[in-house]
Amino acid sequence: MSSEFYTSIIEEEKKRFGITNEKLKIAARLISSSYSKKSLKKGSTHLDYSYPECRCAYVYKYANLHAGMITKYFRKFIKKKEIKNNFQRGIKICSLGGGPGTDIIGIFKALAVMPYFHHRINRVSVLDICGDWSNTFENIILSLLAGKVKDVPETFISSKKFRHELVEVDLLQELPENVVEIISNADIISMVKFMSVILAREGCMDALKVLGNLFKPGAIVFFIDNYQGNVFESIKDVLNQTGLEIVLGPLHEVYVKHTKQQNQEIYGCLTQTVARISVVGLMKRDMKSVPEIFYSLRNANCNNWHKQDSVSSDEDKYNNENTESTLNIYCDKFVQTELEDYSDLIDNSMQQDTLFSEAEELSALMETLHDLLEMVKKVKKSNLQPKHICCHCQSKHCT
Repeated sequence: MSSEFYTSIIEEEKKRFGITNEKLKIAARLISSSYSKKSLKKGSTHLDYSYPECRCAYVYKYANLHAGMITKYFRKFIKKKEIKNNFQRGIKICSLGGGPGTDIIGIFKALAVMPYFHHRINRVSVLDICGDWSNTFENIILSLLAGKVKDVPETFISSKKFRHELVEVDLLQELPENVVEIISNADIISMVKFMSVILAREGCMDALKVLGNLFKPGAIVFFIDNYQGNVFESIKDVLNQTGLEIVLGPLHEVYVKHTKQQNQEIYGCLTQTVARISVVGLMKRDMKSVPEIFYSLRNANCNNWHKQDSVSSDEDKYNNENTESTLNIYCDKFVQTELEDYSDLIDNSMQQDTLFSEAEELSALMETLHDLLEMVKKVKKSNLQPKHICCHCQSKHCT
């Protein structure tokens, strides 16, 4: 998708909340440093997306990459014979920790090219700990309905029957009835960079088991997360216990999104274009046992939310560990995919981003070149062999 689309979403936020370019630059620096490799090793980041400049900086840096990877791999998932044409009218989509709705964009783009899915989706729900994503989410949904997103025509959704919502909820706490209803009725559940956020928190596995038990038989679950850290390996046993079976993957790949860089002078950094990810598609099998819906979760220490409309221009306000910072909460969209360590990010953010982006793209290019050279060697070797060797055409070296 063109980066111009996300620029328009950001401009709406800037206009509504009066965000200055200086605040955007500070927020972008903070987000980049918080999602560095060093920060990720310490557990979940602490970013407060109730600040509109943080939301804008996040959308600028990551939204295009994540929507692109979701589109690519969800399209592979939905074409699997186990689930192809398995849905009737009235498809409900639930995004766990879905923030601004980039999961929904990716899924819509994957489905919209298939006539079978036109007019079949009637509800999308994003469940996120930060309710302040609602304005961004609303703008994205309205753009989808108006046909402003490439590959998603205006006719894809029947607006008369369509319902969308962003529900503010901590999925590690005991779930309210409306959230239980949303999860247990969902046909498609996305868990994109969701587990990276909660793995370090107390009660994570108990909460995951509760969620898995709520998924209805026949529902499909789409998982993307960081390749490093064995995120999926950490949870696959729990998912299996709740009746989820792997249909796609696990795939471990480097995803590259070629994007025209814009507005880097405003944010002081480049958009993210490369991600090392693990991708898994699962389906809920029919379970004989009745799920334990109201499961008692252990208390996860989470500070009360304190919401403000704007951030002080003083960067220290973001990151002062000696005060009760409003950022000391789990209000991040999701943990990003492996950024390099930004040791001098504040002074050299643009240079660091450029080097990282180029290094990642060069690495992917070198891997492709290596595969190509190996193929050329095999072809040359085959051409040098005498013709009479063809009598062994069934052997591996002739195939």
